[in-house]
Amino acid sequence: MSELEQSWYSISPAGTVAIGNLTPVGQNSGQVDCRWPPNGHQLAACLNLPTDCTLCGPFWYLSNPGRIYVILPLPVYELERSPQKKKKQKIPPEIFRMVWEENRWQVQSQHRDASIEVVGGRYLISGITLKQLWRDGSRKEPDLQEFPWQKLTLSHNSREEFEVKDEGGFFAEKTTLMDPGWSILVKIIGNYDWQQRLPNPPWSCIGAGATPVSIKREDEEDLTVDWLEGKAESFQGTGAVLLTGALWYEEENFLSVPYPAQVPIAGYAAEVGIPWQSWKSVRDRHNPERKVQVLTPGEWLTPAGAVYLWEGEAPLETSAPLPDRHHRHCLGYGHLWLFEEKQNNGN
Repeated sequence: MSELEQSWYSISPAGTVAIGNLTPVGQNSGQVDCRWPPNGHQLAACLNLPTDCTLCGPFWYLSNPGRIYVILPLPVYELERSPQKKKKQKIPPEIFRMVWEENRWQVQSQHRDASIEVVGGRYLISGITLKQLWRDGSRKEPDLQEFPWQKLTLSHNSREEFEVKDEGGFFAEKTTLMDPGWSILVKIIGNYDWQQRLPNPPWSCIGAGATPVSIKREDEEDLTVDWLEGKAESFQGTGAVLLTGALWYEEENFLSVPYPAQVPIAGYAAEVGIPWQSWKSVRDRHNPERKVQVLTPGEWLTPAGAVYLWEGEAPLETSAPLPDRHHRHCLGYGHLWLFEEKQNNGN
């Protein structure tokens, strides 16, 4: 069987992207938010992805110098710095990863009496630096980036065909604006011809307001992907970093959990889940002739940056999205990057 074609694409929004719900300003205004990054379903729709193709991502791409970034894993810390030093240098000058000992995450032994600050989940880290950090346990002058996006709050009275009709009104809406030079990066496995699939190449759209996005095929030779593509150093790693959001759940009751329930877990670190719901049409109970939109039962998406340690063998031989019976891995959910946790295997 011939090997499937693999291609990389950058997705660059031309303006703000709105992915979320409208909330009245006032009593509930604190609940308004914008989901970010776009999930696999939204990216597949943006790319008009064929059903026989697989998507990996989203990752973050800085066009100059052409590097791939992911969320800095949660159990990462720096030694505490004074406010003056932080103001002078926002990016930590040196970072360390925690170790799993005595059934809990702990700072490294030389820092047991030091003041530390957990910085995991607060920056982007280049893939190359991630591999070095997990191999060596620390990294000086790490290649970290502050999040290359900002959230803007808009207010309006009404929309028409997804476009704001009256600005400055009762409803609040958050949108996300990416910094110049940054793009969302995905890998597509399978026979995908973007010039045929997109209605107006290289343009498509994404989000509630159909924000235009420019889609560009990236040359793999210009991307450093060895850290992502390769096998774990020991063939099957004893742990993994979650590179993309995951919809983990327990099979018997479909209860959302922050770890892959089908794999025995020795330990993990994960953020609080993000509500992940969609809309469906149902008959109005008061008027069967009328249909109304309701939210599907709640699921929770585990954000990227979680870290897992396996009790036994790794569930994958290579770094990739972890398969599930709903085929969500085909849209990039639950991408695990395998690593060797030496403190966990006695080496």
